[in-house]
Amino acid sequence: MNRLPLRLRLTAIFALVMALVLTGTGYITLSRFGESEREYGTPARLAAQQEALDDLRRELLTFLPIVFVIATIGAYLLTGAALRPVERMRAQAAAVTEDTPGRRLDVPPGRDEIARLAATLNDMLARLHAALERERRFVADAGHELRTPLSMLQAEIELALRRPRQAAELRAALVSALEETVRLVQLTEELLLLARTDRTRPGFRAERVWVVPLLHRIGDRLAKTAPDRRITVDCPSDLAVSVAEERLACAVTNLADNALRHGHGHIQISADAHGGQAAIHVRDDGPGFPPGFLPHAFDRFTQADRARSTAGTGLGLAITAAIARAAGGTYGAANRHDGGADVWITLPIATTPVRRHNTR
Repeated sequence: MNRLPLRLRLTAIFALVMALVLTGTGYITLSRFGESEREYGTPARLAAQQEALDDLRRELLTFLPIVFVIATIGAYLLTGAALRPVERMRAQAAAVTEDTPGRRLDVPPGRDEIARLAATLNDMLARLHAALERERRFVADAGHELRTPLSMLQAEIELALRRPRQAAELRAALVSALEETVRLVQLTEELLLLARTDRTRPGFRAERVWVVPLLHRIGDRLAKTAPDRRITVDCPSDLAVSVAEERLACAVTNLADNALRHGHGHIQISADAHGGQAAIHVRDDGPGFPPGFLPHAFDRFTQADRARSTAGTGLGLAITAAIARAAGGTYGAANRHDGGADVWITLPIATTPVRRHNTR
């Protein structure tokens, strides 16, 4: 029966129920009529009573099937009318393709289940459309970012092979080609990390990570990379978050590298706890973000105009945002009132009671 169309299944169920109701009604009518005649009738009227009972039985056997057929046909027609909006939505949904993602289903008037179903499907189509547009932009941006180093690498090799070169010239060409290859490898690794992080769903692998030693390790690395910059770390010694340690290290490193590359002066890495979430901030004393860039700071392949000449790929903050979302946290960026930028992520605090950890 499950292979039948829904309209026929509903009609069959209605017909079965109707048959049971009519059969029960006829049986009860005949039983009550017979009991009534036997109770109040006289022996002289038994023949007439039996004849009347036979007439009633024949009438019921004639009219009840007619009523049953009419009711079944009516149920079939009413079911078709009720399911017609669903069939129309099915046809409209079948017409939605990747070439026509903006199409939507007609929402019937009223607030019944069919209207709510159409509205829900339209919301789903809108989300799928947005996801498709994000993926298209991601592919286009990735292709654009990969094209530049590949073109430069091709130009360096073609130039080196155009005519005989001295050893110094060949070495310079190889060094330039190596720089572009390193950039390609870095960009590919970041793209793979971003793709893996975007596929992560709630329930991903997490562990209890002590925040303070990780922040100090990142601060020490920054101090070695930029000895002329002042790096400070401020974090409670007993703060632990629930996230994969390598993901947390990657996220904070991206924030710190962003402050080191685009900021000036003092870089402060801090963390605190509030409302079951740990907030990790990276602040600098630089010029801050351009006001129009702040809403897009965590978009993929997005860099401020003043940073276009740097070696960054514009994926660092996007990867950090993806890690925060996958862990059930948030992220954000703002310009400080006294100058500089403040970029942060929040992550769930590990709720299991733990012992205090040394700061170093």
